[in-house]
Amino acid sequence: MFQWGWMAAPFVLFFVWRDVWLKWVRKVYFEKAEWMTLELKIPHAVERTPKVMEQVFGGLHAAHKPSISLKEKWWDGKHQLYLSMEIAGINSSIHFYVRTPREFQKIVESQIYAQYKDAEITEVVDYMKDLPADIPNKEYDLFGMELMFTKDDAYPIRTYKFFEEPSTEKKYIDPLASLMEVLGELKQGEQVWLQYLIKPVGTEWQKKGQMLIDRIIGKKDAKAAPSNIVEEVLQFFYDLIAAVALGEISAGGTDKKEERPKPETLMQHLSPGTKDVVAALEESISKHGFEAVIRIVYLARREVFDRTNVSAVFGAFKQFSTYNLNGFKPNSKVIPSINYVFKKTREYMRKRRLYTWARDREFTKSRAQQKMILNTEELATVYHIPSVVLEVPSLPRIAAKKTEPPPHLPTL
Repeated sequence: MFQWGWMAAPFVLFFVWRDVWLKWVRKVYFEKAEWMTLELKIPHAVERTPKVMEQVFGGLHAAHKPSISLKEKWWDGKHQLYLSMEIAGINSSIHFYVRTPREFQKIVESQIYAQYKDAEITEVVDYMKDLPADIPNKEYDLFGMELMFTKDDAYPIRTYKFFEEPSTEKKYIDPLASLMEVLGELKQGEQVWLQYLIKPVGTEWQKKGQMLIDRIIGKKDAKAAPSNIVEEVLQFFYDLIAAVALGEISAGGTDKKEERPKPETLMQHLSPGTKDVVAALEESISKHGFEAVIRIVYLARREVFDRTNVSAVFGAFKQFSTYNLNGFKPNSKVIPSINYVFKKTREYMRKRRLYTWARDREFTKSRAQQKMILNTEELATVYHIPSVVLEVPSLPRIAAKKTEPPPHLPTL
């Protein structure tokens, strides 16, 4: 048996070399991309719901590259780049950022200006730049997590559409209210970073979602059409034998039993709750999707470090969960909390890893990370500029909207 093992060695080495090569050329391509940080500021008087941010994400999906040639993939390392939509609480001051490749700058700015005409978008220095590279250390400690779905990607979370008070006035409640409250109460020396790393994807996730719907409603799978005459003949005899076995054709003749109409699905027999789930799934997969990683990082000077801030931030995400649909939970393979064997060492290593991922805006570098598919409505729910109905003193806004100078001004 082992004497033939050497024959498989070249194939194994080829696939190993292939993966190593692809990772290397992708790394080179990624590092060539010039990354920049944009800060978003909105006038105080502007009232917008997350609906307009959903339009922004819909426009950002245009950055999707549906086709990449073999040369571009294997020689140039070309692949779909992504954005990092970020909310940072720094010493009780709240900031909204977009970390983007410079090639996406125009599409990012145009989509935001289209919905927030009086917005101010400025390029700023990365707010993480001046922090030590070796956190946790003697001066700083760190904790955090990455989130994952509780169910399949197609199941939607509770979105902004359901954040209305049950009254005749339909008063809107901002989904980010509790999160803004947590970030606004940070002390001097404390920081919380929320990173929504998003990469536009095609329709494959929607096809999987439709298959999930078909299973729930009991829809029968359609038979594939025969590709040649041999398959057609074989299919004929297969169907004939199956019909005899099922009693649709008697063994002594070709008399058919009375045919009864068979429902295409079991939709009419589903409970009202299951029908609601199906409707929610259908609406969810009707929108553009983004492959996403959601990361929460809390760091602070050791004298003010309070790990419960991470629990408070994650608590703000619990409101997006529903029992029969989807929700968020911590990824246990990423969170720096160990209960056995070399506890301190392993917790330290996980903290360093999480900190490095955050600084580098790492999308998925480890198998421990779990990607999700969020549609535009879900993204707008968890990332949007809070509206005027949410008073956030620690959120910098433009004092007044900018206007053009009046015409015919005298000049010196």
